[in-house]
Amino acid sequence: MINAVKIKKTVPLLLSFCFISMLLIFPSYCVEGVLKGLENTCQILIPSLFPYMVLSSFIMHSGADKYIGKIFAPVTRILFNLPPVCSSAIILSLIGGFPVGAKCVQLLYKDKKITPEQAQRMMLFCVCSGPAFLITAIGAVMLHNIEAGIILYITQIFSCIIIGICTGIYSRIKNKNSVNEDTEKGAVKEKSSAVTAILEASSDGAESVMSMTALVVIFSLLLNVFSKSGMAELLTSFFGILGMQPRQSEIIIPIISEVTMACNEIKNLSLPVWYFSMAAGFGGICVHMQIFGILRNVPINREKYILFRLINTVISTTAAYIVFMLYSPTTETFSVFGGTEAEFSATTLIGSAALIIMCAVFLLSLRKKELTRRFF
Repeated sequence: MINAVKIKKTVPLLLSFCFISMLLIFPSYCVEGVLKGLENTCQILIPSLFPYMVLSSFIMHSGADKYIGKIFAPVTRILFNLPPVCSSAIILSLIGGFPVGAKCVQLLYKDKKITPEQAQRMMLFCVCSGPAFLITAIGAVMLHNIEAGIILYITQIFSCIIIGICTGIYSRIKNKNSVNEDTEKGAVKEKSSAVTAILEASSDGAESVMSMTALVVIFSLLLNVFSKSGMAELLTSFFGILGMQPRQSEIIIPIISEVTMACNEIKNLSLPVWYFSMAAGFGGICVHMQIFGILRNVPINREKYILFRLINTVISTTAAYIVFMLYSPTTETFSVFGGTEAEFSATTLIGSAALIIMCAVFLLSLRKKELTRRFF
């Protein structure tokens, strides 16, 4: 019988040896992969995620989540069987991109505003590719069709909400009650001042983005070596023996590994547009490692999390496939597939509007508090 302890000690050693060998044998491919990863990070990751990471932390540290919770409390309770304080986390997870929901859940759990069961349940559906990536990068730039990007984004939201509703119903049946009121009442925490909250939020956002950048660069390096060294061709031949088409087999590893590079491959291979929903629905191991890093102090069942990412992929991809069967983008939409590399921008109307709305809610809450102090 194989000793599990020896395996745990041997695997890191073998991985280290393989990584060192790769750096020595394919130095140029490694450098190229690192540069690609940094380019994707600077063009997509930091512009689209950093503002939302800072905003999510600011809302949690400042106490603005309490006011947002009051507004959306009925929806959060009825649909998801979660306390009102989770409302801002759910909203931010749907508009901010993959790791934002995890950051909100981590802060809620750290402040003891949610239970371990609620944190686990939120991470089954508070994971979504944001509008900055799907609408602008995919729709506007890659496909030259913003409507296609909006459809991809809506299918992601649809899948997340369906999973959230189903897990909420299951929670009611299992626990035979609604949200635990004691948890909310016992989660009182002194709010930070606006200046302190901004400083804490900036620090949290910078730390999270640096961690995500490192992972994206590592996966970019690995995928570039995998592609340029000939290993990708061997894998394509193997899948061809199993009956898969070459174009389909070439995107398997990118989809499993990293969502940005997967979307670039889908574009370059001229695959149907609903393949983008498949890549965004799963997110890639790189995204999941980012989320696990953020949630390292939160009791999350990783196997259950991955299972629901696969369920999310099936739901969102099926929805996108059905919609795009009924809606056919123009021919010009796909003319970029054989063209030059796409350039990304993080500015979107929906993302900007959402950011403004969330900031307005917080500023109004501060204004109300200021007037109360002045006159009473």
